[in-house]
Amino acid sequence: AYARKKDFKAVPLNQTVTVGLSNKYKYSTSQNVIGIIKGSKRPEETIIYSAHWDHFGIGPKISGDSIYNGAVDNASGVAAMLSIAKAFQNSKEKPERSIVFLAVTGEEQGLLGSEYYAINPIYPLNKTVANLNMDALGFYGETKDISIKGKGQNEVEDYITNVLHDHGLEAIGDTRPSAGSYYRSDHFNFAKVGVPAIDIVNGFNSKEHGAKWGQEQRLGYNEKHYHQPSDAYSPQMNTDGFAQIANILFTVGYKLSNETTFPQWKSGSEFKAARDKSMKK
Repeated sequence: AYARKKDFKAVPLNQTVTVGLSNKYKYSTSQNVIGIIKGSKRPEETIIYSAHWDHFGIGPKISGDSIYNGAVDNASGVAAMLSIAKAFQNSKEKPERSIVFLAVTGEEQGLLGSEYYAINPIYPLNKTVANLNMDALGFYGETKDISIKGKGQNEVEDYITNVLHDHGLEAIGDTRPSAGSYYRSDHFNFAKVGVPAIDIVNGFNSKEHGAKWGQEQRLGYNEKHYHQPSDAYSPQMNTDGFAQIANILFTVGYKLSNETTFPQWKSGSEFKAARDKSMKK
């Protein structure tokens, strides 16, 4: 406790400490899963939707349960992505650019699947218009606010903000900026190679119960269920929040798919140089 005080001064102990550390490595193989709807006019240009399909599988027992289901993190994102794929497939007017659906593996082990794709892209990065990522969506219904992770980074945000405005919704930044969320999900690996990437999630302000209640739900999940066996589907979940995010990102992706321009990183973004270099190839 004394070491926390401003007047604390270290003193020599004249002692030597030897520390040893041993690690066990487990090697395994897993796969990304990818699907595509070919564009009608510019199929070589792509918009990539992504969501990680992995969780922790079987782990240490907690309250007698060893199955780490990952219902919110991230079956919610995969469900949203699949519903977007269905919406594109059923659209009367097919997208002019190709739409790619990328379910990545190994997110929980360090964003490994998206890193592999970013290093070994199937579709050229300089023809990749944007990455729209979905991870751990709101399980407590629709909200009046939508959190944009990476707010202020690139012009994809402007497309999202316009859609939110049309629906009377508020665009807010990261609800937990200290957690560094923009750097902790799969969109980050796309950003590192220059692709304008963004991740959105429901905010706190529940349409039905208000902001205080919504915040309690999200923070309660983070404290009690995040990366725990209890992150499991429950009939009490209100999956309207999943659908809300899916509808927003479908609208954004559909608009991008029928344009000829490429969104850019905003001035001052640390990822702008990588995009500028990529677009010169």
